[in-house]
Amino acid sequence: MSRTTSRLDDLDRAILQELNVDARRSHREIAHHLRISPTTVSTRVGHLERDGVIRGYIPILDEGHLGWDLAATIGIRISKGKLREVEEHLARDPRVYALYDVTGDFDALLLGRFRDRSDLDRFVKRALQDPHIERTSTQVVLNCVKEERRVPVSARPAERAGSNP
Repeated sequence: MSRTTSRLDDLDRAILQELNVDARRSHREIAHHLRISPTTVSTRVGHLERDGVIRGYIPILDEGHLGWDLAATIGIRISKGKLREVEEHLARDPRVYALYDVTGDFDALLLGRFRDRSDLDRFVKRALQDPHIERTSTQVVLNCVKEERRVPVSARPAERAGSNP
């Protein structure tokens, strides 16, 4: 458990849970729901923002409505000693929405949104032109069963979804 997580108390977690439901709600609405003062909510949210627990507020957009009709995961094997350089280059592409260092057969796992198969094809072929990318393995997402950007704020391991008592 990180130091910041261990410093969060039940009220911080309750405020975070309320923001997870709808981050557009006013501090006054959250305060009313939690039966505390709006000043307390504002102060706590300010601390959570300064401590980096809350990193920002963004809308959750529908990719399909914006023309991003294809999602894919791409496993990438990268030449020894070039991981950071290659990842930094790939991460600058707006189609890449997540890029992870991973264990296993690949060094990095990229999650991307693409306009169509041709867009994905161009992306992969361009990536393979990098002399430090040894190989890739691409999987096209057929259906999204779950994609949740909200982070659970439960306090104790027993409260985690799917935990056995």
